[in-house]
Amino acid sequence: MKRTFFALVALLMAVACSSPEPIPGTVDWRVADLPSIDSIKGAPTLIDTKLGKAVHFNGETDGYFLGENPLQGMEELTVEVIFRQAGDAAFEQRFLHMGTVRGARILFETRVNPDATWYLDTFIRLDKETDLVLIDPEQTHPADRWYNLAMVVADGKATSYVDGVEQLTGEIPYREIVEGITSVGVRQNQVCWFKGDMYRIRITPKALTPEEFLTDHEKLNE
Repeated sequence: MKRTFFALVALLMAVACSSPEPIPGTVDWRVADLPSIDSIKGAPTLIDTKLGKAVHFNGETDGYFLGENPLQGMEELTVEVIFRQAGDAAFEQRFLHMGTVRGARILFETRVNPDATWYLDTFIRLDKETDLVLIDPEQTHPADRWYNLAMVVADGKATSYVDGVEQLTGEIPYREIVEGITSVGVRQNQVCWFKGDMYRIRITPKALTPEEFLTDHEKLNE
């Protein structure tokens, strides 16, 4: 009995050590339970997954608008999105927009090909003279499965990733984006609606390594 008890304690300690405490200031949203929603466009639909509820967006009218900008207070950051792109979506997909419509902002987008593959497009604008687009049409991925998308911004550069694999990197003298709000499922001016599913968005005020990225997509694809 004592041996079983101590084995259980050891197991619980190992699990605790494998799940470190969140970094202070981290914003971690389950898309099915977003905070501070100012308005809902269309009728985003809750769907069941192995990790609980996610949200399906129809690519035409569905989106959330949140009255907060999670980038405030962050001088370096890692943005992650757990998502599933529909293969029959329109070419331009814009599904996470933080900041302002025309001024300083960060956008996560994809471009969807006729063969049901997609490639990542991440965008940062700080002012009229300072922006960075990370997009490569040659780095395509099959649609209709779950992925982790990430962008790490620190030390004067930004790097994009899909499932922890680097896509592109570029230079940008990043500074805190203090104004604006957030839209999920569409760009803030309501163009390029997203068709697909989203489970989680995490913004960490630190440059994470790929080994520290979320792994939810692996479980969702089982």
